[in-house]
Amino acid sequence: MLDRNISSLRTLRPETDFDKSIFWFRDDLHQPYAISPMGMTTIQAHHAWGYHVAADVTQLPPSKGGHVKIYKGRVYIGFALITDPAEIDRRGPAFGKLIELCLDNWDDYYLRYIQEVQSNLDTLNGVDTDKLIMPHLLEHLKRAERLNRRNWEIHFTLMYPADAVYFTFEDYCKQHGVEEKDFVIMLRGFESIATQTDEEIWTLAKWAIDCGIKDILLNSENGDLMPSLGKLEAARPWVEKFHRFINIYGNRVVAAHLDITTPTWKEDPTPVIDTIRSYFPRMESGWDFYASKQSIQEQREQAIADFEGRLSGEEDKNKFRHLLKAGQGVYRFQEDHGFYIDQGSTACMRNAVIACGKRLFRRKLIDNIEDVCLLTFQELVEVLEALVYKENVAVYHYRALIPNLVRERREDNQMAKSLDGPLTIGNVPEKMTDPIGIKVFGIIDDVLHPKGEREIVERLEGFPGAPGVVEGPARVVLDYKDFQNVKAGEILVCPYTGTAWTPLFVKIAGVVTDTGGMLTHAAIAAREYDIPAVVGTWNATNSIKDGDFVKIDGNVGVVEVLKRNS
Repeated sequence: MLDRNISSLRTLRPETDFDKSIFWFRDDLHQPYAISPMGMTTIQAHHAWGYHVAADVTQLPPSKGGHVKIYKGRVYIGFALITDPAEIDRRGPAFGKLIELCLDNWDDYYLRYIQEVQSNLDTLNGVDTDKLIMPHLLEHLKRAERLNRRNWEIHFTLMYPADAVYFTFEDYCKQHGVEEKDFVIMLRGFESIATQTDEEIWTLAKWAIDCGIKDILLNSENGDLMPSLGKLEAARPWVEKFHRFINIYGNRVVAAHLDITTPTWKEDPTPVIDTIRSYFPRMESGWDFYASKQSIQEQREQAIADFEGRLSGEEDKNKFRHLLKAGQGVYRFQEDHGFYIDQGSTACMRNAVIACGKRLFRRKLIDNIEDVCLLTFQELVEVLEALVYKENVAVYHYRALIPNLVRERREDNQMAKSLDGPLTIGNVPEKMTDPIGIKVFGIIDDVLHPKGEREIVERLEGFPGAPGVVEGPARVVLDYKDFQNVKAGEILVCPYTGTAWTPLFVKIAGVVTDTGGMLTHAAIAAREYDIPAVVGTWNATNSIKDGDFVKIDGNVGVVEVLKRNS
């Protein structure tokens, strides 16, 4: 009953004909935790809808988009491929024309869609929800849900051709003897919204030293920090800059999983403050953000020059430059969409839901504001509509319905954390042929037929996400609340990373993830910060503990535990 209690409509039923006919994969990349009822009926529902709309709009030949369902409290993605050769042939020409368009004009194609996303976000972020009367709040909630769904349609309408362009560039490079771990060097080092965010945080840390407030930042409790700084005349310019930063970049959830249960930076700027504090040791060691950035750019230009030097004719060089420009464009997209859609859209949906939670809390329909996330979207709309229609009756009516349901679902959520949902369900293929499944989710043959996901081992293999070799103490982070524990020079070991994790990459020595492939966030961010990465090991957080001394080889995708922290 756990899954049906969250969403009967989207419960995965392995015994039914449809569900057992397709391949289901536990989505630890986006949601390595039990999903909330509100998250399942908004973000995850839109995730699946976006897959299907974009597959139709782009006429993606091999698939009509993934399905998203819940099983044992966890999110599963169903890979439903088109098997009819005639249908694939019918869809092929339209998708081929789209790829040609994106190869020639990716920036224009991307800008048209991302400007719509930004406009949607601005529309929602510009509303002071605390000042809305109840009928207007209800409409705001519905609008947030509609715009969130639209943004996920755009997400995949961009992602499908972007990945196809990337694969085209990859094929060209491999024809010339250059493997993926080497050609991605030619794509990195460009501005993205994620790197802009990190640069602003780095600037705040530098300015804190210049303003003489470094010790206050290091020694104050988070709750006392801003009041303490507000009393200092010298600190006021820094505080104003900090607030401007939060106003610009703060509409994002502090973790990147596709649920609405974590606060935004505007609600709780602790991750930003902790990141600023953690930058001080890097500065003292002589590391410089801008010097590192320039080094990445110089490596990129040298790699491009080396590749061009291997090409003989001008025609081949022109083809390379054409594909390179498109490849660089779609590579930047991987980070930008995470900021605007995975993060920004989720934050807007959360803001609307939490605003409704405040109203329910005031009317004693829930014990805590966050309990609103234990309702489904449809249930929340029902309650608000009743409050708008006849509030005094609605309050009496729903006090008899909501508290016990919330209590039950809170217990279910705790129970789901202990359930061990299988990694794969249904029609599991012998081999993984879907390039997105490999590149983004890191689904390789060993994952399809696992030989021991929970075994503790001394050596792990994954994808060579970012080049380099490094040794150091491990820091296992399973939740955003552990960000503050990460120290400079440690090797981050985690289930996944997302845009909100990027500030950690300024201080860590390397990163190892359970999930993901070469186009996952951890691999891309590690390349941008020139640190080694091994991704898609599927067993790192189970095998490695805090303080274990480990070695990661991002050139070949191998992680070794050299010494246990006994």
